[in-house]
Amino acid sequence: MRTVEAVTEIPASTEAVWAVLTDFPRYPEWAIFIQQIDGRAEPGTWLLLAEGPPGRRPYRARVPVVAATPGVRLAWAPTLPGMPWLPAVVFSGVHEFILSALPGGGTRLTQREYMSGLLSRLADANSRWTDAGFDAFNAALKRRVLELAG
Repeated sequence: MRTVEAVTEIPASTEAVWAVLTDFPRYPEWAIFIQQIDGRAEPGTWLLLAEGPPGRRPYRARVPVVAATPGVRLAWAPTLPGMPWLPAVVFSGVHEFILSALPGGGTRLTQREYMSGLLSRLADANSRWTDAGFDAFNAALKRRVLELAG
């Protein structure tokens, strides 16, 4: 199993972070790595994603939303291009954002993706930019939340 994780602390409420995280139409204004999302943050719906490092052609995917608890967790199940029907033994995974309220105020944002199955090794080919992309996205989300807070 491969896991990628980036953690960032944001001096804002979980509600404020959630509002930016799920305001998909505004992603092109600020987001890095996840460049665009079309859809709704509702379990059972599908999102259209364009993701990848700046300066490279984005990877596009259609993914099902598996969790969307306001102020707590947003998650979708990544798929391989053109093969969303693959059984879990071949490929499965979850990409999630977990928001945790910090004791002194603020939010801990954890962005994590884990993949398993025989084809999960394909993810290792992109691991260098995936790790950096998660960090860059979290930093951009933090900047956006702080900008909107004034």
